[in-house]
Amino acid sequence: MKMVRVDSLGANVSSIGFGCASLGGRVGARRGIEGLERAYDAGITWYDVAPSYGDGMAESILGQFASMKRGRVYICTKVGMRPPDISAAMRILKPIARASLAVFPGIRPRLSAMKSKPFKVPLSADLIRTSIDDSLRRLRTDYVDVLALHRPTREEVVREDIIRALERILQDGKARAISIAGDNEGGIGGLHEALPYRLIQIANNPFEPNLQRSAEIALRGTFVTYGSFSSLDLLVAKIGSDREILNALCEMGYQGDFTEIAAAFIVDYALATNSAGVTLFSMFRKEHLVFNLLRLAQAPMLHQLKRLAAAFSNGPRQTERMCGVSNDQRVKRC
Repeated sequence: MKMVRVDSLGANVSSIGFGCASLGGRVGARRGIEGLERAYDAGITWYDVAPSYGDGMAESILGQFASMKRGRVYICTKVGMRPPDISAAMRILKPIARASLAVFPGIRPRLSAMKSKPFKVPLSADLIRTSIDDSLRRLRTDYVDVLALHRPTREEVVREDIIRALERILQDGKARAISIAGDNEGGIGGLHEALPYRLIQIANNPFEPNLQRSAEIALRGTFVTYGSFSSLDLLVAKIGSDREILNALCEMGYQGDFTEIAAAFIVDYALATNSAGVTLFSMFRKEHLVFNLLRLAQAPMLHQLKRLAAAFSNGPRQTERMCGVSNDQRVKRC
């Protein structure tokens, strides 16, 4: 496992982090803990969670896993988003929904459309103090390595009462470092020298190259990136409609159908552009963990990845399908 240095923690951590957004929601407790243990055995030491994840269940499940490994794993949780209200009946039906998805994966879009989403709440000193105490209880620990403001506004990042509350949390030892997890503009502003923020967590993928835009401005912070696979469908469509891009990917050694090529490129781009930081992936399925570890070992050339990523953001140069076959047929291309 490749390790990276997080200066604010004085520690080396795994360059791949485990994103727990679906833990307790799409992924049940038993399967979730199995996935967390498998990742830990593979050398992954960074685990990212929030009170809103998994319909409010993710922290409690992660706590079951991490409580026996506390000195050997690094936990980031957040404050600022709340889970939706879930009725008792809906909680009972969740295992049924998971089982149905395993048999009928095509119903996922319909179930996703029906599901309530977490929502942003205004940050305050009281909310921050209450939220960290509740998180520590659920996580079965007396500290987290990182506490992140979850999608803060620019005004919240610099507000005096919020800064004082965060500094008190650091003084009390409830968190070892403070981070911002959200939009790029707020994150950059939050890394001002006089403020307590030492990490920035932002989306980063070929269509949202936020890390490339931020690197020259926020050199002193550690980057934690997420949202890599949010661009998968868009990239698959791009590969299927642009012969030159497909050929370039094939020449770089990418093989498989459009989805396989896109997934490999996305992981390569995410890891290469954040080589000094932590990149989050959801890896509850064994094959996803294996895939990410394999891509980590490949280490393609960064300049080649950036050049292709720049081409993705341009309009399609050629919209015809290769050999007259549609992308939906998932035919091998390379």
